[in-house]
Amino acid sequence: MFGIGKKTTEATASDLGVAQGRISLQKNQIISLTKTPKITVTVTWPDRTDYDVFALVLYTDGHVETVAQFGTERNPRDYRPSTTDGAVTHLGDIKRGTGRDIANESIDIALNPNIAAIVPVVYSAKSNGTGSFRRYQVGMSIDNGQGDIVTIDAHDASDNDHIYSCVPGIIRNTSAVQIQKLELYSKPNSELRPTIDRHGNVHMDTGPENARK
Repeated sequence: MFGIGKKTTEATASDLGVAQGRISLQKNQIISLTKTPKITVTVTWPDRTDYDVFALVLYTDGHVETVAQFGTERNPRDYRPSTTDGAVTHLGDIKRGTGRDIANESIDIALNPNIAAIVPVVYSAKSNGTGSFRRYQVGMSIDNGQGDIVTIDAHDASDNDHIYSCVPGIIRNTSAVQIQKLELYSKPNSELRPTIDRHGNVHMDTGPENARK
């Protein structure tokens, strides 16, 4: 998955065309999935730790909605598991200790013409203790439900034990479902959320602080 990345979306990328079957992206590669009625983003990690997933959803009019199962430090109860149009939905918060070897959280996406881009964010609260994204083998997959799956694996993830947020990639709504691997990380010890601007650029540590869990 994720290696130490720059703080904003990279300007140059290598386009691999349309995915067929299962494809693993390297940093800054772009690939497209054929559009289907539902795209599912799934983030996985070992059950012995606890991560949370949320998503920034950029609309073509420039406004951004956050899909999450938890709020911010200023507004801990102010969160929504779905966008107002119902197009992007978080399927539920998974806690550690479920008895499975691997835990995961998923987000379902039903793209419509008003959505420009979606940025999944992986977060581990400082209160969970230290532990790097590499150590816990955090990975992400994007599945179009027709046998085409793009994965962003954890083999080259950051090994910094004090980084708590990662943006593994961005999903853009073009004529296809365009996926770019970004590998962006928060600053060490930061629990500030990333933001996405109206042009689709991701900026780390520029949003509100995540609620303490």
